Amino acid sequence: MSTHDVYMALLRPAVLDILRAAGFNGAKPSVVDTVVDLTARYLTLLASRTAYNAYSNHNDLEPDITDVRMAMQDCSLLVPSLTAAEEIWKEILRKPLEAYNDPGARAEEERRRDREDTADVTTFIDWATGKQNEEIMRIAGTLKRKPEPGATLNDQEERDKHEMEDYLTSLMKKHSKTGVDSRYQGTIIGKPAELRTIKIEGGTEDSIEEWCRKVRERAAKSAVAAPVAMDVDSVVESGEGSPLTPMES
Repeated sequence: MSTHDVYMALLRPAVLDILRAAGFNGAKPSVVDTVVDLTARYLTLLASRTAYNAYSNHNDLEPDITDVRMAMQDCSLLVPSLTAAEEIWKEILRKPLEAYNDPGARAEEERRRDREDTADVTTFIDWATGKQNEEIMRIAGTLKRKPEPGATLNDQEERDKHEMEDYLTSLMKKHSKTGVDSRYQGTIIGKPAELRTIKIEGGTEDSIEEWCRKVRERAAKSAVAAPVAMDVDSVVESGEGSPLTPMES
């Protein structure tokens, strides 16, 4: 199985949970495969735009919140209420905050402008914390129910409260007898493997790094010695360095 197939297989149950939460009870395999492929393409586009914004804004590939927000806007995940030109003209035409003499009115206007500027982000947060996403989490089995005020939880509910986990974690624990960390460490579904020194058998070097360093040193010495050898050969061939011969009488 290729890496692409593994990632698609891991994404498929999450897409099915979203479809079930949206009200779909069944679909043809080809339809599900198409939706999964579209989801993968969209996530890839979102990640690539985030990396592009990070490299363009601060010349590295570690994104910050601004890079992510710009990528979400590029992918139409966040839809601004105004276009860029409309925002510029609105900023030019509206009354500056410094013109408000009343501190209370100035603070209220500033809060109102902040709400307008972050309206798209607020809408996304409302969806993430709202009923739709809560239904997706319930279908996926990761929704932790909040106890009602004054209500006591029984033993099973208390265990469910702490042991709710996604399908992949449950599946990994089911097929792991020695523990998830040790069995899947170093794979795409586990924690990264710890870097260890590799011992080279039959050589004097203790590590690959030392062997590479010696190879580079030998290559550098060879590169320096090569021009000197070429100069000596050229002198011998031209006869400039040959010993003197006695003159003929």
